[in-house]
Amino acid sequence: MSQKILTHSTSKPEYKITKIIKSILMIAVIATSASYAHTPSFATSFNDVENHWAKSYIETASTYNAISGYTDGTFKPNAKIKRIEFIAIIVNSQGIDVRSPEKDEYWGQPFIEAALKSGLILSDEYGDLDELTFDQNISREEMASIVVNAYIYSGRLVEPTAMNEVSSKLTDLDTVSPRYYNRAIESVALGFISGDSNGTFSPKEHATRAQAAVLSYKLLAKLGVLTDEVLPENIVLSKTSINQGDLLKITLYHVTDTSSITLTQDLYPGFKWYDTGTSGVLEGYIPTNYSTTPGKHTLKIVNAVTGNTSTQTIVVTQRNFRVQNLTIDPGVESSTKTDEAYAQYRKYFNPSREVSSPIKYYTESFLLPVKGKLTTEFGESRIVNNALTSYRHAGIDIAAPRNSDVLATNTGKVMLAMHLTITGNSIVIDHGEGLFSVYFHLDKLFVNEGDLVTRGQRIGAVGSTGFSTGPHLHFTMSYYRFDIEPGFILYGESITKQNYLELMK
Repeated sequence: MSQKILTHSTSKPEYKITKIIKSILMIAVIATSASYAHTPSFATSFNDVENHWAKSYIETASTYNAISGYTDGTFKPNAKIKRIEFIAIIVNSQGIDVRSPEKDEYWGQPFIEAALKSGLILSDEYGDLDELTFDQNISREEMASIVVNAYIYSGRLVEPTAMNEVSSKLTDLDTVSPRYYNRAIESVALGFISGDSNGTFSPKEHATRAQAAVLSYKLLAKLGVLTDEVLPENIVLSKTSINQGDLLKITLYHVTDTSSITLTQDLYPGFKWYDTGTSGVLEGYIPTNYSTTPGKHTLKIVNAVTGNTSTQTIVVTQRNFRVQNLTIDPGVESSTKTDEAYAQYRKYFNPSREVSSPIKYYTESFLLPVKGKLTTEFGESRIVNNALTSYRHAGIDIAAPRNSDVLATNTGKVMLAMHLTITGNSIVIDHGEGLFSVYFHLDKLFVNEGDLVTRGQRIGAVGSTGFSTGPHLHFTMSYYRFDIEPGFILYGESITKQNYLELMK
């Protein structure tokens, strides 16, 4: 069997194209459980990769006629990929000779033999070397092993210092199968596979077609077969349709110069990008609430250096907000809603949400600070003592027994902890990247400004201080000073009087 060592210095353009066409992906050639005789349908775009994190990798490879999709124009990036499909991809990316399949033979048998002879896999690695075994979905640790073996097979080495650095960062190496332990570390050190944001490798998780596409692209780039060109910017939205009150997250991939990126949109004037800590990846947020105009909105990203333009459309769905009738003791109203009280509120509360850590304090999901009865929804209009107010309710009100524990919804830094005439004992916590949580009308405060608190930590007790009709917690979340519906952050949906009992379980 002949071996073709692929290096950048010896590759000619026409050679690269030929090898790329043969190698980067045979995913659709080997579509689902179809036979190897399936005919690929090459395309420059696919109708199901828009708003997908791997879009630029997939479409760039497609311009080389390297990736084929299904006959319905899809690529199915989130579908799982089988062992034999990935092995075939890497065997071809290495330029390893593969014999022709014999009549009625399992199409993958020649690739299995080629992978065994070249050391990409071992004879005892999967047990029985049969069709049933290789038609199983491939795991991340198996994929890591194959791609690192391919890299080493091409005459490359892995720097020990890089391995040491990675091994100290991954937190779940004890769950990696012993035979794949070193290869898992090496795959991250080489940049083939990224560890998760929480420091895990997730070795047993099954790989997707999108992950396989990116991995094969990176391997060819490292071997010099494919020029590691600048991939076009890829904008990914957390949702393409949101309700008023939701927070839209925007992730931008493949950014080399942030100063050259311009985002044009009409939803939120204070938009800003945050560095995720991953090279070339930025993220930002657009908050919405009852004041956000329903309908279609266009987000347009322009790179002044490359001239690349990317657009996405977001649909804001109108929400029917309730109207609440509220009777307040005139004495409470007159003593709390004074010019001095409003001046105090503006002096202390408003600035508490103007500066946020550029790095997230939290890594876990958000939790409800207290359980009880939902008495006021987000965005409600109020008629107080028969007079319609000019403001909307900026959070949710949860009635609970006095002195019930109030917990921090997530890890963060206390930006405000004091008594305010209007809102009573009040706490504001910065969770980073512009996200804040707010707690009003507390009976007691158990934290001080500047404290770092952890998710679920007791920070106060339910009370009825300030402009209040009874013991309850007014809880809201905001993007800086722009109030948003807490339910979307906690549960992915609004908290209403119809669903709160189910959500609070």
